[in-house]
Amino acid sequence: MEYPDLPRAGRLALRLEAAGIEPASVTDVVLTHLHMDHVGGLLADGLKGGLRPDLRVHLAAAEAEFWASPDFSRVSMPPGFPDALRRTAKRFLDEYHSQLRSFEKEYEVAPGVVVSRTGGHTPGHSVVRLASSGDRLMFAGDAVFQVGFEHPDWYNGFEHDPEEAARVRVRLLRELAATGEALVATHLSFPSVCHVAVAGNAFRWVPAFWDY
Repeated sequence: MEYPDLPRAGRLALRLEAAGIEPASVTDVVLTHLHMDHVGGLLADGLKGGLRPDLRVHLAAAEAEFWASPDFSRVSMPPGFPDALRRTAKRFLDEYHSQLRSFEKEYEVAPGVVVSRTGGHTPGHSVVRLASSGDRLMFAGDAVFQVGFEHPDWYNGFEHDPEEAARVRVRLLRELAATGEALVATHLSFPSVCHVAVAGNAFRWVPAFWDY
């Protein structure tokens, strides 16, 4: 079966080059989960050979365990996606097995960089909290989608535990609204950086102001 057509996926090498980052300079990679739009770039032609052999890839242990034998009984993905996701995750685990550094609940990758397992979207889905000189930001992976602000109880067909995914989303949005820290999530509109405000029983996306 062919892979679904995702023309913007798998371009990590090009993005690194555009940012002036040499692949060999990367010491650690933090993965929120193993969906193919989050790991496909590490499998693209020409990148892996340029990465350092002692590269550390951080991933929740529950995520690696799930994709060893994934259960898609509660998802509603478009045709082709289940097989493509399964194949991509298996290939990733095979190719990067020796470089995986798994954690159970939480791990400090570096000073000010903490990855925490949330579950929900996938069993080992995780978020990354960044702190530097008083500034704080959460990279929420796929825990929050644009519609999730007004309808945090809604879920999409890629959620492996829909009810838990909604609970995680509400908990994270409440945390962000209380702390005022910035939010970045993969599928929010570019550039995605925002703050969260409570709006009755829902939430509001508050654009972040940029200082140049």
